[in-house]
Formats: sequence, C-alpha cells, structure tokens
Amino acid sequence: MTVLELRDVHRVHGTGETAVNALKGISLTVGPGELVAVMGPSGSGKSTLLNLAGGLDSPTRGQVLVDGTSLQSLSRKQLAAWRRRRIGYVFQDLNLIASLTAAENVALPLDLDGVRRSRHQAVTALSEVDLDGYADRFPDEMSGGQQQRVAIARALIGERRLVLADEPTGALDSRTGETVLRLLRGKVDAGAAAVLVTHDARHAAWADRVVFLRDGVVVDVSSRDQPEELLSTP
Repeated sequence: MTVLELRDVHRVHGTGETAVNALKGISLTVGPGELVAVMGPSGSGKSTLLNLAGGLDSPTRGQVLVDGTSLQSLSRKQLAAWRRRRIGYVFQDLNLIASLTAAENVALPLDLDGVRRSRHQAVTALSEVDLDGYADRFPDEMSGGQQQRVAIARALIGERRLVLADEPTGALDSRTGETVLRLLRGKVDAGAAAVLVTHDARHAAWADRVVFLRDGVVVDVSSRDQPEELLSTP
C-alpha cells in the first residue's frame, strides 16, 4: 500500500490579485521503504508540500491520503490523533516546548497516546542522535544543533509510518548530519516512508528519488541510479 499520495494537489494562498499559487497540480506517491527528497529554489513550494502531506494545511483542490485515508475526511480531533500516531515531522523552526525537557519533548507523542515506558524510549532515541546525558536538559540549555537533534528524535520515535523532514540537518555539522540521515534511512529501510526537503545534493543522494520543484510544479525527477542529476537543480 502507498503510504503517502498527493492527487493533483493545488494550494492557493490569498484571493484576488494578491493570490499566490504555491502548488499547481502536484501528484506524488511514496511507498513503504522509500525516501523521497524534494529540492528546488526558495518559493518553489517545498514547505507547502510538506505541510499538506502532514495535514498541517489543506489543499485548495485535490486530495492528500496517508495509508489510504484522505486527510480532508478527518475531523480536527481525528486528524490530530492521526498525525500523532502515524506522522513524524521535523519542522524548520523545531517546535520544541520550552517548558519540557529533551526527553519530555521526545516522548510527548507517546505520552498523549498513553504509551508505557515512554521515557525509556525517549532516552534511547536521544542516544541515537548523540545526545546521551541530555534527557533532563531544557531547550534553552542546549545549542541550536542539539535542539535540532531533539526534534529529529521526536519525529523518529514510535511506530511512525510517515516521516516528513524540512531541512533536518540545517544546523548540524557534517558528521552529525550524516548520523541523522543514516537514522532517517534506517527508519525507511525498516518500512516507513519519508519525504526530505533539502538544498544539499549530498543529502538528497540518500534518497531513492529526488523530485525537483519550481514555481509550484514538478519539473524533473531523478533516481538513485542517476547521481549526476542529483548534483544540480534544474
């Protein structure tokens, strides 16, 4: 079964003369065990695509399905639970809760669902992103790169079917960035689906496919056996 499907998705922001067509008929499928990278210049629609895929925004026209369920068919309460259980999201602005420790931030999706031993899972997830000993630190006690790793651990914890990552290695050094990409790749190889927005062709090379956007439309698609096409955006 396809994990994520976008069917002829359009997204228009605003109305009248000030309307902006952020996406213009995007169709995309991502299956289990598949990592798709999305590249393109600023304003091409990359973050809009992720927001729609994660149910954080609704398409003006078209349909977004996760595990065969149309996100538009769910109530707000159902959609919140669906995202919490099935979708891991790494935001550009991280969205960590300042009053919660690193472990509490990571465990939050599990705690909301009443999962037992959530702290143990959170500490393990933090260890996997090289944050041993940081479980009880608050976000303002960590560097920007450390905070980003907490956000990544939160997105990967649990039985997430779909992981959406918006520039997840932007604040990380190359070694830690590679560790994060390896974790994301491992989650995908274990059966999840993932969409990675990136400006870095080296990071896109971890993907099975690279989708290039420009002005809200798909202008090219490259696969892992076309490395020369991963090194430049059309």
